[in-house]
Amino acid sequence: MQQRYIHVPNRRLFAAGYSKSHFQEAYCFKLPYFRPMKWIFGLLTGIVLFSSCDNDLVVTDTWKDIPVVWGMLSKSDTAHYIRVERAFLDPTTSALDIARIPDSLYYENATVSLRRISTGQEFNLIQVDGTNEGYPRAGGIFAESPNFLYKIRANQINLVVGEKYQFSLVRQDGGAPVIAETIILQSPVLRNPSPGSLLPFRSGNFYTFTWNEVPNAGIYDLKLEVHYRERNSNTGVQFVPKSVDWTVARSIPDREFRMDGSEFYNSLKAFIPQDISATRVFDSINIIVWCGGTELAEYIKITQANRGITSTQDFPGYTNMSEGLGIFTSRNVSRNTGFILTNQALDSLKNGSATKLLNFQ
Repeated sequence: MQQRYIHVPNRRLFAAGYSKSHFQEAYCFKLPYFRPMKWIFGLLTGIVLFSSCDNDLVVTDTWKDIPVVWGMLSKSDTAHYIRVERAFLDPTTSALDIARIPDSLYYENATVSLRRISTGQEFNLIQVDGTNEGYPRAGGIFAESPNFLYKIRANQINLVVGEKYQFSLVRQDGGAPVIAETIILQSPVLRNPSPGSLLPFRSGNFYTFTWNEVPNAGIYDLKLEVHYRERNSNTGVQFVPKSVDWTVARSIPDREFRMDGSEFYNSLKAFIPQDISATRVFDSINIIVWCGGTELAEYIKITQANRGITSTQDFPGYTNMSEGLGIFTSRNVSRNTGFILTNQALDSLKNGSATKLLNFQ
């Protein structure tokens, strides 16, 4: 049988034109892509850190249509976006040439819908250009324009926590719909620290963050937003609000995470530049916990098991699509604001070896 080649960006990225940065942004519940209304493709920062090995996968099967889907639903979002594309292979044309042809990436006249299984309510998504929505596609191998996504506003579907929803893709070739299901996750509840408590970060001492176990969640991310004010030679006497967004841990399988207090100060040292003219004042810390569905947890587990020197050149073995590749799952977030440091921790911030040159007062 004649060998045909399909180009797969970063070898394992669903064969559909996702850049590595798309997935790194999408998974974390860091989500600069995913602030409410600013999250397109998913939970947690760095969906998975893939190795960048051989990018050409040899395919020795007859041609077939391979749908590729990436979608995450969240009760906390104000709009929901799902990316629907297709993998491609051709016996005569270079995959690098095909990748620049939008007709090779997108289905024509496809219908994408979501259905609340308990009631049978069905909601059709509309095709939009992600660039016009504020989500431009990274440049590279694949065509950047058009940049089609499927969208529905949150107030049109009103997702219900604990309910199961079904994704459906109907192509115009008369084939069976491509379907997948997920359960809408509730928001995690931060247990420790409790509201109003002080954060006693100390080098050499472990501090444990805990949250409730979310039903149907399989993975968690923990993030700290450190807020402070700064004045320097450019701002004069005026203090300017600043912040550090620090993803403490990703892919946490349990409902707690232990952190050495030194990590807090070392991270600030890494994120905040030294400036001899700067005076800085600590304000507060926000603690953010993301949870992701079991589908995403399973995908990450299998993908990470297929990394390193023992990895294969095959796609990860997990997808919850009835056909093709991809993930349809759920996520949610808990935002807990206004935490401050103990006096001892403030002293370490001002005078400790890691941060004393940052000039906190």
